[in-house]
Amino acid sequence: MKRRHRMDLTRDVPKQVAEWLDEAALTLAALPAHGLRPSGARGFWPDIVTDEEDLEWVRESDILPPRPTPDDVSRMDLVFSWLTFLGEGNANRELRLVVQLYMRVHPISGKHLLSWEKIGRKLGIGRNTAQRRYLTACCLIAEKIRTGQIPVDRLDQNAQFSTS
Repeated sequence: MKRRHRMDLTRDVPKQVAEWLDEAALTLAALPAHGLRPSGARGFWPDIVTDEEDLEWVRESDILPPRPTPDDVSRMDLVFSWLTFLGEGNANRELRLVVQLYMRVHPISGKHLLSWEKIGRKLGIGRNTAQRRYLTACCLIAEKIRTGQIPVDRLDQNAQFSTS
């Protein structure tokens, strides 16, 4: 996937939002999930998989994805911050859930772990409705990017938070 560092407002912005969401999902999947505790900290609870579908993916090999760079992680954080602009509380809750469920990807293959059918089943909606909600979320984020309500890079984000 070609990584873009800036949003090109002359191109199809909702499509770019979807690309950035996919890139953020891949970055999240490539982050190490073990060894994150401070040294000496221990947890006595067993490792629990909370969702049965987490057990369904099969590792094709022992190859691990390359570790994300700090810039990749910064872009991922920026993209995740966009989800808050879909609304808080119950406002657009289903849009956020569809986006979050679709962002679950396999760290090696990059394939989405949940099909539109599975997302629809989890939320009690049809697969076409789930796809439309995802596109609606991308369009809402794109519109806020076009109007300047959402920062599109770290420099914009830092400027927004330093003036607040």
